[in-house]
Amino acid sequence: MKPNTEIQEEAERLERLAREWIVTGGPKPEPVALAVVPDNRIAAATVPRQHLWVAIVREDDGPEFLLLQDDADPARAAGQSAPLVLTRGDSAYDVLRDGYEVREEERLAEFLTPIANRVGTEGPIEDANPELVEEIVAALEADNLTPSAQLRTRADIVEFLEGRLTPSDFISAAIERQSRRPEEREFIAELLNEKISVA
Repeated sequence: MKPNTEIQEEAERLERLAREWIVTGGPKPEPVALAVVPDNRIAAATVPRQHLWVAIVREDDGPEFLLLQDDADPARAAGQSAPLVLTRGDSAYDVLRDGYEVREEERLAEFLTPIANRVGTEGPIEDANPELVEEIVAALEADNLTPSAQLRTRADIVEFLEGRLTPSDFISAAIERQSRRPEEREFIAELLNEKISVA
């Protein structure tokens, strides 16, 4: 999933465009499509099922951001008259975050469907193949998590493969952990050295 710092940067840019549009009467910002973050390790989810984008509308008290969706398949989208509003709010960050979570849920669902189908037809996978576990760990981007979250992720993978955790609960837990992953931050501290003479 896209890191929080990148979502925050994108949100700040959107809010700046919205302010320019409303305050200075500049041009209305074009809708912004949510990027599909490429991941070379995972072949699944190469084509999203929906187009997701954020549009900005003018409200009495300022800009409002809308997360919109329509079908990515032109044949299925032909009958739709208007996009579906998934969420709206005055915070670009919250709306973008929701959008990237929807995109991540779609990607993980597509990746995990064959595995879930196998568990459904063949029954629980008691002794999980370490290569399969590592493939799922890579798909969940667990290496970017804290050590405790990595352990919980591996435990959830085993529970999922054993049929004790539903795919939707597994995906929800994975997305929740990804949204709380630590961000690299740089702190600058100034140390004040003070000498005290004791007489």
